[in-house]
Amino acid sequence: MTIQRLTCGRRKFKLKSGRNVENNTTTGQNSKKRDFENIKFRKIVKKSNKNKNLKNSGNTKINKNSGSNETQENVTKFENKEFDKYILEMKKLREKEARKKYIKSELSRRKQNLVRFFNMEIGIEEVKKTWQFGILILAGIFLFVFYLNFITFKGELSGEKTFYVKIDGNRGSVLKVNNKYLKSQASIENKKGLEYGFYLMRYKIRKVVNKNGNIKIEGKVLGYKESRLNGVRKYILEIFDNLFLTEENLYAFSRAAVLGEKAEVSKDMKDKFKYTGLAHLIVISGTHISLVVIGIVKILDGMSLGYRFKYLMALAALTFYCALIGFSPGILRAYIMGAMMILARILFEQEDIKKSLLISFIVIIVLNPYSLFDISMQLSYAAVVAIIFVNPEFKKIYQKKILDKIKNEVLRNTVDLIFLSLTIQITSIPLFLYYFEKLPLFSFLLNIVGIPIGTVVIQCLFFAVLLNIFKLSLFNGIVVFITEVIFKAFEGFIYAGSKIPLLQMNINGKAPLWTVFAYYGMLFFITFFVMPLFTVKIDMYSSSFNTEIIK
Repeated sequence: MTIQRLTCGRRKFKLKSGRNVENNTTTGQNSKKRDFENIKFRKIVKKSNKNKNLKNSGNTKINKNSGSNETQENVTKFENKEFDKYILEMKKLREKEARKKYIKSELSRRKQNLVRFFNMEIGIEEVKKTWQFGILILAGIFLFVFYLNFITFKGELSGEKTFYVKIDGNRGSVLKVNNKYLKSQASIENKKGLEYGFYLMRYKIRKVVNKNGNIKIEGKVLGYKESRLNGVRKYILEIFDNLFLTEENLYAFSRAAVLGEKAEVSKDMKDKFKYTGLAHLIVISGTHISLVVIGIVKILDGMSLGYRFKYLMALAALTFYCALIGFSPGILRAYIMGAMMILARILFEQEDIKKSLLISFIVIIVLNPYSLFDISMQLSYAAVVAIIFVNPEFKKIYQKKILDKIKNEVLRNTVDLIFLSLTIQITSIPLFLYYFEKLPLFSFLLNIVGIPIGTVVIQCLFFAVLLNIFKLSLFNGIVVFITEVIFKAFEGFIYAGSKIPLLQMNINGKAPLWTVFAYYGMLFFITFFVMPLFTVKIDMYSSSFNTEIIK
């Protein structure tokens, strides 16, 4: 009896629409008729009728002999509701089937391309282009090897040499020998007590100790010449001496975060920052470079200056700051990318972060090919590659399933930051296993709180420096108080985080080099070949289906 009433209601629904489905020739109406007469729909109606829908229909009992308008309206509403549910279910089913079909065709197409490639089933023009490209690559490799041979120091480390050295505490890192690069990292002992900065010195070598690829040179300084910017560095260090000398940890953090001088940072402090995954805050990185640019732009926004002049000043400030702290590979990478972004805004061109990354890599390799083996550079590029390439593909997966369902903006941004930190950690895992013999597990979670607080502390330090440069020391008391309060909270967070177990796990022995290459090869394959298959959006099908529903 229920099925008969539903059938009557369905006929009434058709009559109310004012259309004759059987005589209509449009695709949307035919599809709607098929869906409406489908057996699955009848099952859905029958199931819902037995369970709950008729019980909650306003406590209205359907009398067998009653043909009231109220009862018929309730039945019609119920049918319409069930029809909408069925349409939604069918939409999901069709999308799933269409996605499977697309993935199958895409895999088949890629398989055919691979077969054509391995069977050399390509045209004459394609062969010519392939050969031209191959010759170009070989020529580039030849030129690079020649260039590498030309700029590499090949002599013996003995006798009198001219060193270009960066002094940090009791240790000096040798950057160049006789204006050429060393294949291995080298250091000298700062017996002269030279202050932090860059020096050109004549050095009488007496002994060379080679340990695990790191060269320690012992000898006597015959003479030295300071970099012109050492005076500025000394002035900034004096500012920190006057403001934060009584606070030992804040004093050490200020010197490391602003100027890159880590000599005052204690081993305990370094270990805690490394364990919590926040060591990049006490090493000059892209975060610090971006803070300089943003800070200068915001200061200039308050002045009546032109758009281009504002960004030219930001570029000049960025260049000065990077020259002040030294163009190490990681800093040079951040500088080139930042400079290209600023130039794009000055010239009203579209910013291309991928091209900026590639150009920065080429420039660094040309300037110093051995920087490729620098740990800081490898970690820096791993993080940027994760942000630019890996995370966008990964985000396509969790965007719809997680982010779009979160209505609160703060919570949505927090979740997005968690996934971003996770992506960076996944990309950096092989380097941690190879260099530090550690496996990071949950340290990325602390970045959610640690990075914002640490960034605020660094901003306060930069602001304190600017106040003293412009002779506004009257506000030093307020700035110092705020900085100390925020740093105490930051320090407490680091201390609490260092007590959490399993943030990192020690690994016995260094990971083999081949596992590093295998890991990145697998990550490349998953990012660019596997993930796109799971993130296919069938816009054409969705739009056509929605059109049918509207009709």
